[in-house]
Amino acid sequence: MRPVMADPDLSPSGLAADHAAAGLPPDIAGRAGQATIRLLFLTALFTALEDVGKRIDPLLREHGMFRAQLETPYETVPLHRYVALLEAAAARFDRPALGLAMGAAFGLADLGPFYALLRAAGSLRGALDYLVLFQSRLQTRTLFDSRRDAETTTYSYRIEDSAIWPRVQDAEFALASYVTLIRQLTHARWTPVAVHLEHAVTGREAALAQAFRAPVSGNQVTNALVLRNEDLDRPLPSAVPAEDRKLRTILEWHLLALMGPEATPAESFVELTRDIIGRWLGRTHVDCASVAAEMKLSERSLRRRLAEEGTSFRDLLQQARQARAQTMLGKSGISLTVAAEQLGYADTAAFSRAFKEWTGVSPGRFLRRDEEG
Repeated sequence: MRPVMADPDLSPSGLAADHAAAGLPPDIAGRAGQATIRLLFLTALFTALEDVGKRIDPLLREHGMFRAQLETPYETVPLHRYVALLEAAAARFDRPALGLAMGAAFGLADLGPFYALLRAAGSLRGALDYLVLFQSRLQTRTLFDSRRDAETTTYSYRIEDSAIWPRVQDAEFALASYVTLIRQLTHARWTPVAVHLEHAVTGREAALAQAFRAPVSGNQVTNALVLRNEDLDRPLPSAVPAEDRKLRTILEWHLLALMGPEATPAESFVELTRDIIGRWLGRTHVDCASVAAEMKLSERSLRRRLAEEGTSFRDLLQQARQARAQTMLGKSGISLTVAAEQLGYADTAAFSRAFKEWTGVSPGRFLRRDEEG
């Protein structure tokens, strides 16, 4: 099933205009270049490590950041440095649950003007859809979208660069912070239906379930929260429809101006195709026709343009599968059955044959070699 994007009635007109000018759909624009993140998210790290004091300063410098940067929360830093900082802080200060602690400490007030925008969204779905729409301005090259089913909606979060790994603390911070925000918007006893994490959670299931107050599964294709549709569509306790509509318009334009334009979309059709394959792989069926439709092209046109750039859709799909397979098998506790399913293979035999073609060894031997190394 394809991701469901935000309600168009809530879409900031500035975003729509930007995407129209670029000639690309909203979820393709702003995906090129180095991944970045706004420094406002560092606030949660300092709060969670308040007892550490200035001992964190050398670690910040090691990752190219400084305490004084908190004064410019909308400044951006490379995402890989930020993610590495969280992992290093968790290790250095012996805080294996650092991301969860950051998420519990990160509330609506830490989002600045977004606080008022989310409060004025009218419903929880509207509030989360605003975060979907502004994702590329807060943190680039990061998936945050939704998929609606009959009774639930799944909101997914995943950094698209597989080289940024490990990222356990960032993933747990992201989902825990969403839960904190939702509880502040609704009520303190709110709980999700389920929580999915892309990393292994073996031995931590009970602690994670207690933190989220919901079942938690690891080694998933993406980090995600499964929410009840009835919770999402119920009016927020603070909702005042007539006033909220006016306030949303004002805040949308204010935030667009404050955060600046989105990143320039990639000009290469190879990079755009890789981007879409990477976002869809393991989450929905991926073929040339559907990717071309996403880019507003015919399948024939996309194949021709990829050929002009010296490649093919099949080659790009295989490259994405190979890279994802090696990343997945590098994680602890993942089974070949799960890996084959997430990569779109009919069974483990087909996946094993493809993996051996790529690497010269079977998945099982690859895993043994990794453990021996």
